[in-house]
Amino acid sequence: MAPVIRAGQGRHRMNRGDGRRTKLVDRLAIHGLVDFRALCQRAVPEETRYLILDLDRTLHLGRNMGELLGWELSAHHGYGPDRLADAEGRRSLGRFFFDWSRPAAVLRYLAITARMWALPGLFYFLFGKLPAYLDLTRRLSFRTFGPEPVAAVQRVPQTALMHHMSAVPISTLRMLAQRVWRRYQCDQVIEREDLAWLRSRCPAIRILITSASPKPTLEVAAEALGVDDIVYSAIEEHEGYFSSPYQIDRLFLLKPPRRISGPNQVRFNSGRVKIETLLERYPELADGVVSVGISDTGYGEDHCWAEHFTRVVDVNSSTPFPAIVPATSPVQEIHSALVLTRSERVRRAAGEGHYLDPRRALDILPDRVFMASDLAESLAHVAGTVETLTGRFAECARSLTAHMRSIDGEMEEMKNRIQSIVAGFNEAPSEERRTRMVELRHELKKERSLRRRLTRLERPLSSIAFELAQLLARTRTDLLGDRTGRSGAQAG
Repeated sequence: MAPVIRAGQGRHRMNRGDGRRTKLVDRLAIHGLVDFRALCQRAVPEETRYLILDLDRTLHLGRNMGELLGWELSAHHGYGPDRLADAEGRRSLGRFFFDWSRPAAVLRYLAITARMWALPGLFYFLFGKLPAYLDLTRRLSFRTFGPEPVAAVQRVPQTALMHHMSAVPISTLRMLAQRVWRRYQCDQVIEREDLAWLRSRCPAIRILITSASPKPTLEVAAEALGVDDIVYSAIEEHEGYFSSPYQIDRLFLLKPPRRISGPNQVRFNSGRVKIETLLERYPELADGVVSVGISDTGYGEDHCWAEHFTRVVDVNSSTPFPAIVPATSPVQEIHSALVLTRSERVRRAAGEGHYLDPRRALDILPDRVFMASDLAESLAHVAGTVETLTGRFAECARSLTAHMRSIDGEMEEMKNRIQSIVAGFNEAPSEERRTRMVELRHELKKERSLRRRLTRLERPLSSIAFELAQLLARTRTDLLGDRTGRSGAQAG
C-alpha cells in the first residue's frame, strides 16, 4: 500500500529532460484468463535476462506458503510429529486441522495455536487486512506506521514466525515445508515444466524467487521448480536451529530462547528490501537489462518493482500495478492476467463447464491493450495530481532530512548496543542470561520509543503517501470501471 512514486536508485536512473517526476507506462496489457505459458509468450521477451518471481499468492492461487508453514508448526506441536504424519492423507486444504479421532489432541492443538497466533493474527487483521477494505482504517495505518505501512505491519507476524521456527530443528522445518508444498500442488499456477519450457525459449534467462517467507519454504520451492536462486527472510543459523530474533516479546514465545539473533543477522525480505537485496546480488539489474518481475503484489507490497524492472506482471491480483510510475523507471510495459491453477487446467481439459476455483472473486476481463496515448487521454487528471503530490512528497522529505539523519544515527547506535547485549546473552551461562534479557528488554523499549518519534516526524510524508496511494489505485478503476475486484481504495 506504499506509494510507488519514490526517488529512483541505481545506475540506470537519469532525470527526465522535462523535469517531470512521473510518467505513464508505454503499454498496459490486460490478458484475461490464461495459463502461465500463454502469459509468458505475451509478456516475457525471448531476450529476457532475469525473471523475478514472488512466492506467496503468486506461485499458488491465494496461498501464502510461509504463513502455512507457521500453521503447520502449530499442528506439529499440537498433535506431535508421528500422529501428524499419519493423518496427512486425511487432511484437507486450509490453515486449521482438526483430528476429531483424538479429542484431547485437538484441545491441545487449539490451545497452542491460540498461544502462537491469536495476537499476531489479530494485529495483522486490524492493521494489515482491514485497511484494504476501509479508507478510515487505511488512513490510520499510514498515520500509525509511516509512509510504507504494509512492510511495518507484516513484520509482527514475520517476527512471530521466526520465534516459533527457532523452537524446532531446521531439518524439521524443511520437512514441514515440503509437506505443505505437496498438499497445495493443486493450487500451483507455475510448474517446473513451465520454467523448463521458458528456458528453452529464453536461453539467457536466470530465474529467481524473492519472498518474505523463510529459508525452508524458499528452498523447497527452488527444489520443486528448478530456479537459479532464492532470496528470503534470513536469520542466524546455529547448530541446526534458527536463532530467535532479537525483538523479544512474551506474546511470541512458547519457551525462553535458546539463542538470539542480533540486528546484524536478521533480514526481513519484504517491500523495498527485496529490491535492495536483488541489486546487491545482481547489480546488472540496474543497468537496464531486460528483466521481468511477476507478482500478485498483494496489498501493493511489490508495486516498487515497477521502479526497477523493464516489465512487470501482476497475476491473480486485486491490487494490480498502477499505470503511473517514476519518471526514472526503466519499466516499459505492465501486464495483468488471471492465471489458471493446476486443478483448473485439469478440470478445463476434462470439459467441465464450471472449472474455475470458487475462491476467485475477480471479474474475467477481456483482452485489452492501452498504449501511452490511450492512458494519457483517460488518466490526464489523475496523472497531473499524482505529479503534484509527488513533488510535495519530495519537498517534504528534503525538509525533514536533518531530523531523519539524527534519528537514523540514534537508531544505529541503539542497534550496536542491542547487538552487544545479544552477544553477551549468547555467551553467558544460564544463571546470567536473565540479567542480559532484562537489559535487552530495556533497549527494545527505547527502540520502540524512537520508532514512534520517527513515525510522528514522518506524518506529513505519510499523509501525502496515503493520498498518492488512493490516486494510484484510480489508474485501474478509471480505465476499467469497477470490474477490477475490490474497491480502488485498497490498491496502491
